[in-house]
Amino acid sequence: MLGWCEWLLKVIKGGNISTKNIGVALRLSYKRHMHPKVSKAEMEVFKALSAAGLTGGMVTQKPIVLKLTVPDFCWLSKRKAVYLDGLQAHSGDKQQERDEEICELLEAKGWEVLRIPYEPPLNGKELQKIVAAIKDFVGFDDE
Repeated sequence: MLGWCEWLLKVIKGGNISTKNIGVALRLSYKRHMHPKVSKAEMEVFKALSAAGLTGGMVTQKPIVLKLTVPDFCWLSKRKAVYLDGLQAHSGDKQQERDEEICELLEAKGWEVLRIPYEPPLNGKELQKIVAAIKDFVGFDDE
């Protein structure tokens, strides 16, 4: 399968597409890459954070453009970002290197990053541990 850049170059060279279609293709590609699917674990953690009163000032799926990263949860005013790293997607060496690089880039920009590895599906006890870790990381006990 062609990546969108390769597809776009092929189409432009072939001359068989209008600029309107190029714009649509670019918007679709941007949406696909900048708005990843929300995982079941992210939804469960969001509900639990909400129930615990920890969503004040928080946004979800906020793109932070460094090298294309979208934290699962972030508190902009506190400059804190949380990633839920499902082991099925984040256990490979290449992905772990990318995750580490993203953390370093964010930290260089003044962000604090919490990465939480988990094995889906989350059970109640694991969910409580995740919410407690996020609560401690964000500093809701200090307010």
